Amino acid sequence: MDAGRWSKNAERLIKGVSEMKRKSFLISMIFVLSLSVFLAACSQQADDSKSGEAGGQPVPGGTVTLSMFSAPKGVFNPAFYEDQYDAYVLQYTFDSLWAYDDKLQLNVPLLAEKWELSEDGKELTINLRKDAKWHDGEPITADDLIFTWETIADPDYSGPRYYMVEMIKGAKEKHDGKAKTISGVTKVDDHTVKVEFTVARANTLDNLWSTPIPKHVYEGVSVKDMPNHEATKKNPVGSGPFKFKEIKPNEYVVLEKNPHFYEKGKPYLDQVIWKVISQDVAIAALENGEIDFLSDISPNDFETIKAMEHIEIKETQDFSYQYLGFKVNNPKLKDKKLRQAITYGINRKALVDGLLKGHGAVLNQHMPKASWAYNEKLENAYPYDPDKAKQLLEEAGYKDKNGDGFVEDPKGKPFSLKLDYPTGNPIREKTAPIIVEDLKKVGLNVQLAKPREFAAHADAVEKDKVEMWLMGWSLTPDPDPSGIWLSTDPWNYPHWVNKESDKLIKEAVESPEAIQDQNKRKEIYAKWTELVSEEVPYVFLYSQNKIEAWNKRVKGVTFDWRGAIEHYKVMDWWIPKDQQ
Repeated sequence: MDAGRWSKNAERLIKGVSEMKRKSFLISMIFVLSLSVFLAACSQQADDSKSGEAGGQPVPGGTVTLSMFSAPKGVFNPAFYEDQYDAYVLQYTFDSLWAYDDKLQLNVPLLAEKWELSEDGKELTINLRKDAKWHDGEPITADDLIFTWETIADPDYSGPRYYMVEMIKGAKEKHDGKAKTISGVTKVDDHTVKVEFTVARANTLDNLWSTPIPKHVYEGVSVKDMPNHEATKKNPVGSGPFKFKEIKPNEYVVLEKNPHFYEKGKPYLDQVIWKVISQDVAIAALENGEIDFLSDISPNDFETIKAMEHIEIKETQDFSYQYLGFKVNNPKLKDKKLRQAITYGINRKALVDGLLKGHGAVLNQHMPKASWAYNEKLENAYPYDPDKAKQLLEEAGYKDKNGDGFVEDPKGKPFSLKLDYPTGNPIREKTAPIIVEDLKKVGLNVQLAKPREFAAHADAVEKDKVEMWLMGWSLTPDPDPSGIWLSTDPWNYPHWVNKESDKLIKEAVESPEAIQDQNKRKEIYAKWTELVSEEVPYVFLYSQNKIEAWNKRVKGVTFDWRGAIEHYKVMDWWIPKDQQ
């Protein structure tokens, strides 16, 4: 799949952003991803080794049942899906060209056996495997990859991935209806493609769409009809280790072993079933064996699951974070000392210790702790300090002049702020009133708005109908923050316009030094994160750990920064004969 380009469900942010800018942003929670080497203080740290190898040699057979809390929308075409639950199914049924390794480097060959960027970074040669086949036995060729890019660049394309081909020379002309094909793509032979880019970037591979769809299945279907075509909704033909056997809307999707998979003898499992199950019965279903895997586990359930002898539970830092945003274009919030005071005035560690039960960490920057771009200098920025908050408020002219416990604005007028938040995330919902109480202690009168459902909340944020708001972002391994942080980005909800920020963001991916040296990119991102920390368009609240659990009868499970169920090595899972 997208190698992590989509993060967690509809609670994470406006659909597409996960993806949006290769990076991170799914958008359901509007949220809604690159990181260092990781995982410090989890009660159980990530383990990128395979679980259960003591069970003996892998044997074929058996079925694994996984759970999802909402039904997939049924857009089983990787070029068009927007829903995380569709993504769960697609990552098992469609292979990508390449994947990230456990150190967050994009260098694991899948459908592509090798690839090479030119010295100037503007031309890419991709060599496809010659033994890869579609689920129906047809070979996967250069024509499929080119057809996929042409589809996404088509003027009638309605999906969220055009930005993942727009860097190809000629893609814009096709997208604008000025050309019939993408001029920068050349078929060298049946398994070799050359791609020309309009500009060299450090993260070219991270941005380029890398999951082909079958040309022989969709050829002749108009692009606008593809999302609802039978080949998308009822009879998808994929390339991954499992193929579609049965789709029952709103209930389950049954996948079976792909006999044409290029890794001969794999997968070991006969079937994988994705079952829609209510969140309130999921723990019991895991305990009684009705399901084998459970993800998106609440910190409150950790100890309960850990006590189950037949269950393995692990956690890792997630590529996501929660934040409190400021509309810095609002006159009430334009003073950065006020924003800094608010940051000092929120006891974020108490949120992690209390609401997350320690299964997370306070975060002071856009870069998650697991990212190679994480800035260690900001580790202890903005500790909880009510006195410092009061000092900054006074310096900015916010003083309690009438003795009611709340400050007036610099002109002596009553001053209050409103905090908006969405429903759907219990921990975030509990966070909102705690923040209000914390800020009350430093003299700020903050009123809680009536919570909205996430879609309505996202709309209000986008249309500037809020002052401060709670939300989150999910990210992918490449740390490029464009998509949400450039002054011109549509997801720059605070309307933080800063020329230096824009300069650094672009320099980190386009400068020759950054293209050639990841350490140089890290230096640039360090400057950028420190600038953001000083200006405070967000209060970075916390990053909650990814927690997953599975039945120990399932062997060969790899758990790393992706977790287990989103790992590309699902073909390695197996079940001993006596437990099938």
